[in-house]
Amino acid sequence: MNDEDNSEIKKESDMEGLRISRTTMPDQGIRSSRSREILSEENFLKLLNLESREISMVVDIDGKVKYCNHAVKKLLGYDPSRIIGNNIQSIVPVQQWVGFRAALRASEDAADEPIVIDGRFIDSNDKRHEFSISVRDLSHHPLVEGFVVHAHLIDRLKRQEEKLRLRNIAIETIREAVVIVDPIKKQVVFANHAFFDLSGFTKSEVLGGKLNLFKSPYSEMLFAEPTEPKQIEKFYRASSQKKRFEGRIYSKIKNGSVVYLRMNMTPDLNEKGELNHFVITLKKINSRKKHY
Repeated sequence: MNDEDNSEIKKESDMEGLRISRTTMPDQGIRSSRSREILSEENFLKLLNLESREISMVVDIDGKVKYCNHAVKKLLGYDPSRIIGNNIQSIVPVQQWVGFRAALRASEDAADEPIVIDGRFIDSNDKRHEFSISVRDLSHHPLVEGFVVHAHLIDRLKRQEEKLRLRNIAIETIREAVVIVDPIKKQVVFANHAFFDLSGFTKSEVLGGKLNLFKSPYSEMLFAEPTEPKQIEKFYRASSQKKRFEGRIYSKIKNGSVVYLRMNMTPDLNEKGELNHFVITLKKINSRKKHY
């Protein structure tokens, strides 16, 4: 590797506040491709850090900040360049530094799980904010060589938890049966009370993969006779193509009775268009007249 390559890697790593040790440089045969991979990874991390709402830092055992992402500016008002190279004590209340230092020490002995503490950070206007802080020892990682600190703003976590609580209340109290399916594991990961009331199944029978709507024998129960074959074909085609399905079907519930249902299946896609879950709603129809 020539001096120009080394200079580029040093420039990229210095911008992030991370030091890449020469001992981690690959052998001659794969140096150029590995260097491009490292730079690509770093550029990808930069992009993520610009969007992050969680403060991420790398500090040494004495609290000196080696790396800090842009969330520190959003949440505390500091430019990362002001934090990197300084001690984290500058934004931690004096009385809490002892507890933070203890978390660093404790994380050295924690094999798998990070150490989590509640603490405060001081913003650029000298106001104090409550955070949930996790500390993990990655001092032996060749690209990190320090303690990784993640901090979630507790007020935001509480707001998110309250929104989730209200959403769950809404789902549980609606009259339509709701089922959420993991398409990879083919497992039901959530079902509301209306589904249990409709189907007769218990929570222990449904959750954890015991009820697979895509596989026998439950698929036969889901599409009981006299469901028309074109409706079943339409359902499986929609599921394989990650598309929405709407139809009317006959299903056999746990006690053996057959019920007539309006079924809707909606794919839950992430921003990349990848399938996360299928959300299925089922509503009993009293009329047996078919509308296909």
